[in-house]
Amino acid sequence: MESKKVNRTRSKIATPAEGGIKAVKSVKADGGKLAVLTLGGSQHLVREGSELTVNHLDLKDGKSAKAEAVILEPAFGKGSVTYKLLEQKKGLKIVVMKYKAKSRYRKKRGYRSKLSKILVEKIEV
Repeated sequence: MESKKVNRTRSKIATPAEGGIKAVKSVKADGGKLAVLTLGGSQHLVREGSELTVNHLDLKDGKSAKAEAVILEPAFGKGSVTYKLLEQKKGLKIVVMKYKAKSRYRKKRGYRSKLSKILVEKIEV
């Protein structure tokens, strides 16, 4: 017997270019310091001057904050990253549908995650 392949499509997932989480907009490629920054349960690979979108941070626009990080270049070890909050925004809408056949039951709900756009100012060893 031949088995048939079922073509199932998934809902669209936000790519980094569309403002999804972990979107690194600009990273200097001229070497420099490289670090792994942990914010809100997610890890981000950053360089000085990089802009990225992360889960919501409880800061006001334009304020700076400091977080611990793991430094990868020039030498492996612990350090800290200073970042500045550029803006608070919402992500793309995720639509959730509930449906029960033959009972006329349908529910549609939407959700937009809160995001923060940050700029990595300084990486200290």
